[in-house]
Amino acid sequence: MNSISLLGLTGISQWTLFAGIALILYGIIEKSEKMMLGGQVIFLLLGIFAIYILVNDVILIPPFVAVNPVPKALRVLSFYKGVVLFTGLTIISLILKLFKIRFQKTSLYILVFFALMLFFMVFNIQQTPN
Repeated sequence: MNSISLLGLTGISQWTLFAGIALILYGIIEKSEKMMLGGQVIFLLLGIFAIYILVNDVILIPPFVAVNPVPKALRVLSFYKGVVLFTGLTIISLILKLFKIRFQKTSLYILVFFALMLFFMVFNIQQTPN
């Protein structure tokens, strides 16, 4: 897979993360439950996209040679594995919200924190050549 398609895959993920973070933060500021739920649904859709990429071998990993920099495709693959774990965290947050458990706001803050970490991870991947 060439770098243009890797850039496309990471670009979609970066904009999706940005939209989810923005909706959740806007929902927290405006106290709108629907906006926070919308951000969580966006994170779930990103997780489904990541599972699709991982299951269907969309990213082809070049043969690994013991070199110092890790290939970009391998970094993108590890990013999508992190997104799948992040989706599990999103599901836990939605379950807390569904049953109205006391820590639902705290789970949203943790969700936004991890989303920001993934956002800057994908930003760093996009900045690296090849």
